[in-house]
Amino acid sequence: MLTKSQKDKFSSLRVELIDLNILACFYIRKINRLGYLLQNSTRHYLLEEFISLRYMENGLILHLTNLDDSSSNFSFRKILKETNKTITNQKLVRQLNISFDSFRKNVNHLKVQHRIKRIAHLNFSEDLNFDEFLNFDKIIKPLIAEANEIGDFLWGEKIEYKFKLGTYEGVLNFREIFETLETNFYGQKDFV
Repeated sequence: MLTKSQKDKFSSLRVELIDLNILACFYIRKINRLGYLLQNSTRHYLLEEFISLRYMENGLILHLTNLDDSSSNFSFRKILKETNKTITNQKLVRQLNISFDSFRKNVNHLKVQHRIKRIAHLNFSEDLNFDEFLNFDKIIKPLIAEANEIGDFLWGEKIEYKFKLGTYEGVLNFREIFETLETNFYGQKDFV
């Protein structure tokens, strides 16, 4: 879909999607370890984990909402303006517009209620408990999946990132891991 020069120009959007998938994988890994930690660690350590999770969730929110930011080079809105000038296939343009409009509509609540009110302006009119998180499976994961689909469509291939952890552990494919993620507080029985 994007030309070579457009891919180069918007390479930061690709990195934004990769970072989003990596962060989601480790966020859920930490969430799924909480049941084990409640039984096997100190309150100090649990507090560290809750604070880490808070900032990881904020990171997920910022990555997702950056994709709908008109002033950045790694946003879908910026790409839409660029591609409307260069794509001649109107069917593709319509499909892209529908995808972008859907993402904008779906991410808006997250953008207004969480990025603007909670993260950017530190609205303390309501008690923000450090151990309360958004429902990953119902709110965050579907938005990441939608962003991945748009990114794949734009790049004309599945955007993946692989990391070789070690000789015995093999390769981590964060996109594949993301696709199977689900929240289960007692899902991980140890630190591995």
